[in-house]
Amino acid sequence: MDFTAFNAYMVCKDDLTRYEAAGINLGYEFHVKYPTYRGAYLCNIEELVITVDGKEVPQKAMRFGVNGKWFLMSEIPEMHHEYWFTGAKATIRILDDGALEPGVHEVHMYMRHKIPYTGYFGNYLKIDSNCTQMLELK
Repeated sequence: MDFTAFNAYMVCKDDLTRYEAAGINLGYEFHVKYPTYRGAYLCNIEELVITVDGKEVPQKAMRFGVNGKWFLMSEIPEMHHEYWFTGAKATIRILDDGALEPGVHEVHMYMRHKIPYTGYFGNYLKIDSNCTQMLELK
């Protein structure tokens, strides 16, 4: 099975949207999908790196939202009970006080993840998935 075929769909082609609270700009968000034909528990994500316009986003500035719940990136390895369903959009929230200007931006996502149903005797297939999309912040 060629899992890399799903990489092109990992970063959704939706626009970037502002994240605000009480009218105060706190950052921006975009949607992503799990890059295989099956879903997985979040703990299968071993590494997640986001770059915007070539600049890597610090892990502490990222939040991961799925199934109506929000997680710090440091919590992902312990999420054995939270399932990311096939085709379901998760949200990556970047906390940024307005440094990202409106316009088109290059968003790149790298994910190293285990394929959970390949874990015979503890040896999981691990995949490196990459996707870059041009997304607009209005």
